[in-house]
Amino acid sequence: GRTETVRSCTMESCNFVLAMVDPTQTVEQRLKLFKIASEKHQHLYRLAMTGSGIDRHLFCLYVVSKYLAVESPFLKEVLSEPWRLSTSQTPQQQVELFDLEKNPEYVSSGGGFGPVADDGYGVSYILVGENLINFHISSKFSSPETDSHRFGKHLRRAMTDIIGLFGLGTNSK
Repeated sequence: GRTETVRSCTMESCNFVLAMVDPTQTVEQRLKLFKIASEKHQHLYRLAMTGSGIDRHLFCLYVVSKYLAVESPFLKEVLSEPWRLSTSQTPQQQVELFDLEKNPEYVSSGGGFGPVADDGYGVSYILVGENLINFHISSKFSSPETDSHRFGKHLRRAMTDIIGLFGLGTNSK
């Protein structure tokens, strides 16, 4: 199972997203906020890779509280919060063994996983080479709050907006 995660919903990433939907923000301001959010994400990624991420700390507090038989209102609240968005990268194995340009039919959308909350989403993504990202989005039909197709449309729009931010063309379908 998972041992650590990158908690990517930061103030820096929120500031970037808000700038992207604010028509008064310039391209320069958005790019600056993108860089700040990216640097924060990389910092959190490095913490997670070295065992210094938040999940390891929370898990350690949980284990100690159980060992000492201490009730912690903080842990009770934090560990009971629903995770409405669960994402993970699915590594593409043996990418070097095929040429995406010559054999596009061999590209797989990869595996996926279900949401961890009844009103949430499970999103796995695969980076295939330099020019392709595949997403697998799942949600429960039983939830009136979720719609995987709607989520996918919003995700495609966000990716297209970021491509446009950098002045690049898109071949998104």
